Amino acid sequence: MENTKAAFWFFVVMGLVLLTGLAAALMEPSADVRLALLAWQQLLFIVGGFLGSKREHYQSISLRRLVQGLVCGVGLYFLNILVGALTFAAFAQFLGSGAVRELLLRDRAPVEMLITSEKPFVAWGAVLLLLVGAPLGEELFFRGLLVSLLRSRLGALQAVLLAGLLFALMHFYLLQFVPVLVSGIVLGLLFVRSDSIYVPIAAHLTVNALALLALLSSL
Repeated sequence: MENTKAAFWFFVVMGLVLLTGLAAALMEPSADVRLALLAWQQLLFIVGGFLGSKREHYQSISLRRLVQGLVCGVGLYFLNILVGALTFAAFAQFLGSGAVRELLLRDRAPVEMLITSEKPFVAWGAVLLLLVGAPLGEELFFRGLLVSLLRSRLGALQAVLLAGLLFALMHFYLLQFVPVLVSGIVLGLLFVRSDSIYVPIAAHLTVNALALLALLSSL
C-alpha cells in the first residue's frame, strides 16, 4: 500500500514538473515568472515528497542529527569543489578551457540572474528557494520518497544511485552534472545510513548556503 502511494505521488509530481519545465521552455519567462515557476516546482516536491513518503522518516529531530547533517554538508561542499575541478580539467582536455568556461557560465546563469536581480523580491525569493525550498523539496522527494520507493524493489545501493541520477538530470546542468550526481548519491547515502530525512536536509542546506556565499563573493 505504501509503495503504491509513493509511486502515485512520484508520477504525479514528475508529470507536473515536466509540464512546468516545458511551459518555461516555450514562454522564455522573465525573472519574476522564472522565480514563480521554480517556487511551484519546489512546492510540488515538498507536497508530493511529504505525502508519498513514510512517516517514520519524520521522527523528532535531535541536535546530534542536525550537527551530523551540517558537518556532512561542509564535507560535501568541498567534495563538490574537487569533483567540479576534475570535471573541468577533463572537459578542457577535449573542448579547450575557453569552451568549458562558457559551459560553466551557462550552468550558473539562471541562478545568477535571479540572485543579482534589481527587484528585491526576486533576489530574496531566490535566496529563500536556495536555502529553504530546494533542501526541503528535493530531499523530501528524491530521498524521502524516491529512495524509499526504489529501495523496497531494488535494494539500498541501486536506489541511491538511480535517485541520484534522476536528481542530477532534473537540474539540467551540462558541466556541473557530475558534481550534482555525486551530491545526490552522497545525500542518498546519508538518508539510508541515518534513516532520517533531517540529515540530508541539513547537509543540502549547508551546501547551498556555502555555494551561495561563494557565488556572491565572486560577483
